[in-house]
Amino acid sequence: MNTQEKIIEPQKKQRALLNLVLKDDAALHSSYMPFIRGGAIFVPTNSSTYSFGDEVVVSMHLQSTNKRLAIPGKVVWIAPESCERGEEGLGVQFAGTTKAKVKLIIETMLGNRANVPPLVRFF
Repeated sequence: MNTQEKIIEPQKKQRALLNLVLKDDAALHSSYMPFIRGGAIFVPTNSSTYSFGDEVVVSMHLQSTNKRLAIPGKVVWIAPESCERGEEGLGVQFAGTTKAKVKLIIETMLGNRANVPPLVRFF
């Protein structure tokens, strides 16, 4: 190797931070995605800058209880602006060492409603 050559190591991509403010349990219920293995949360946001597998951190604030969670995850669902549901955003699957704890916290807050589809979306 030439002494003038530089070894360039790939830089680790910075995780994007997504903010999710939910006013109450009904809003949490409509955002929770229990049908995704390990649990996931839908975050309304501009989805055009994200790809499947992107690592993100969701900063979730449930206003009714003032509970805040930092949820590491990866993008597994992309709803474009033109989707049938009308809400552009991302489905973020829980990841990392805290994924089981995050799922348990959300399902405890939702109780029996955790695995029942919501009747109305409150995004």
